[in-house]
This record gives sequence, C-alpha cells and structure tokens, in this order.
Amino acid sequence: MFDQLKELLTTRAGLPGGPIVPEASLARAGVDSMAVTVLSMALEDQLGVVIDEDELSAAPTVAALADLIALRTSGAAAPTTPSTA
Repeated sequence: MFDQLKELLTTRAGLPGGPIVPEASLARAGVDSMAVTVLSMALEDQLGVVIDEDELSAAPTVAALADLIALRTSGAAAPTTPSTA
C-alpha cells in the first residue's frame, strides 16, 4: 500500500516523492491539509474507500497512513458510533 499511497500523493497532490518515505512524519513528507483533502478524495475515487480527513491527518508516519488505508481497503472498517436515528 505504501507505493500506491506515494503515487497518489505525488500524482494527485503534486508532492515531491523524495521526502515520502515510510518512517517520515506527515509534515516531513510534505503532507499538509490540502494534500490530505486530495488524498481523501483520491482514495474514494480510485479505491472506493471513505476515510475522514481527520483520521488521515492523525497518522503519525507515512507508514501508519499506509497501514490505515490498507486496513480500510481490506474491508475492516473502523469502529463507528451507533446512530440515534
């Protein structure tokens, strides 16, 4: 998933690929709020998975972000709060 994430960040968000390494923090990799927004939309468009921008931004490293995306695309959804509707 890391390679796919890096490609999305470089092609869709326009980030340079060099700093995007697994152990980098999102800030060090250049993943700012705009990149997170673009990534969220790209994940929905290309992979059919919806991940909230706040969840994406909370990842401590690029590897953790890739793990989150891999977990969601594997069909394991994050816990949700019960609806009161």
